[in-house]
Amino acid sequence: MDAPLRVLLVEDSAEDAALLVRCLKRSGYAPTSERVETAEGMQAALDRARWDIVFSDHRMPLFSALGALRVLRERDLDLPFIIVSGNIGPELVASAMQAGASDYVLKDDMSRVAPAVDRALRDVEERRRRREAERALKESEERFALAVRGSRDGLWDWNLATGELYTSGRLKEMLGFEEHELRGVEGFAAQIHEGDRERARAALRDHLERQAPFDVELRLATKQGEHRWFCARGQALWDAAGRPTRIAGSLSDLTTRKNAEAALLSQLELIRRQQEAIRLLSAPVIEVWEGVLTVPVLGALDGERAEAILDALLAAVTRAQCRHVIVDVTGVASMEADTAEQLVRIVRALRLLGAHCIVVGIQPQAASAMVARGIDLSSITTLGNLRQALVRCIRAGGGAVGAADAGGERGARAVAAIRRLP
Repeated sequence: MDAPLRVLLVEDSAEDAALLVRCLKRSGYAPTSERVETAEGMQAALDRARWDIVFSDHRMPLFSALGALRVLRERDLDLPFIIVSGNIGPELVASAMQAGASDYVLKDDMSRVAPAVDRALRDVEERRRRREAERALKESEERFALAVRGSRDGLWDWNLATGELYTSGRLKEMLGFEEHELRGVEGFAAQIHEGDRERARAALRDHLERQAPFDVELRLATKQGEHRWFCARGQALWDAAGRPTRIAGSLSDLTTRKNAEAALLSQLELIRRQQEAIRLLSAPVIEVWEGVLTVPVLGALDGERAEAILDALLAAVTRAQCRHVIVDVTGVASMEADTAEQLVRIVRALRLLGAHCIVVGIQPQAASAMVARGIDLSSITTLGNLRQALVRCIRAGGGAVGAADAGGERGARAVAAIRRLP
C-alpha cells in the first residue's frame, strides 16, 4: 500500500511540479500536494495544513529556495526541505545545506527523488525521536531534582569500577558537613561507628555477592562528633559477567525514632519494675520466727493476686524450709466463692511442700455469707486471729521453735511476742 505523503511544492512551473508528483507515485508514495510561487503563498499554505515535506525550485521570478528556507526557520518548522533545480552550483548547494536544506536533486536526474525523500524523512523522524528522548530525559531529571529537593533523605552513588563516591548536598548537611567536605569512600566510611562497621560491611558484601537487599541501620558521626542513627539503603548494578559495577542509594535519619524507641523501652522497664514492686507489696511474706511465715491479705483476693501470693509463699517456704504458714484474711471484707477457691488452692500447693497452712481472720459477715452460699472450707484449718495461729504453731513445734525449745530463750521471745499481739 502506497505511503501517504503531504507535499508542499514551491515551484513556478506547473509541468515540473506534475513531473515531481509522478515520480513520487512511481516510488511508492500517495502524494497530496499544493503548489505555491511566492512567500505569501507559502505562508498561507503552511497556515492551512500540515505538511510532510517541502520541495522548492532554486530560483523563481518572485521567490527562491533560500527564501523558502527562511520562512520555515521563522516558523520553527522541522520539515524535510529538498531543492529541485535545473542548474545549481556547488557554492549555492553549500549555502542551502548550511541554511537547513535536506538535499538537492537536479531536474534532469529525477531518479534521485525517491532516495532523497526516503533519507530526508528518516532524518526528520530520527530528529523527532531524539527531541522526544531529550525532552523525556529533561522531564525525568527535573522530576528527580524536585524529588531530591523535597526529600529529607541524602543520596549517594558509588562507582565501584573507579572508586568514585558521590554524596548529595543533603547527605552532607545531615552530617553537618559543607558541600566541599566529606569526599571519597574513605571519608564517608570513617564516620561509621566502630560497633556498626562490621555489620555494614557484611550487609554490603551480601548485596554485592548474593544480591541480598541492602538495608542496614547504623550510626554515623557528625562533623561535631555526635553519633546519630541512620538507615542506609542501596541497589547495585551488575555487568553481563555478574560483576557489580556501581551501587546507589539513600540515607535516612532514624535518630528521632531510635530515641523514641529507647525512651519507650526505658519506660516499659520502669513500669515492669513498678509492677514487680507492687506485686511484692501485694503479697508481703513475713517470717515471724524461724520456720513460721505469715502473709496478710488486704482487699480483694482475685486470681492474679492469689497467683502472686502463691508464688511468693512457695519461694519463701522453699528457701526457709518453713513448716507453718499463716494466711491472715482479716483485711478481706467479703468472702466470695472465688476467694474461697483461691484460698483452697494456696493451701493445697503449700501442703505439697510439707508446710501446714492456717487461715485466720475470717470476718463474721464473711463467715455468714459463706454459710448462706454453702461455701465449704472444711479442708482448711481456720482460726479466729493471728495470736491463736501462732500459739498453735508453737505447740505443734514450728521450725526451730519446737516443743523442746518452748521454754528456752527463743520460746520465751515467741511467747512474749504472742502476748503483745491484739
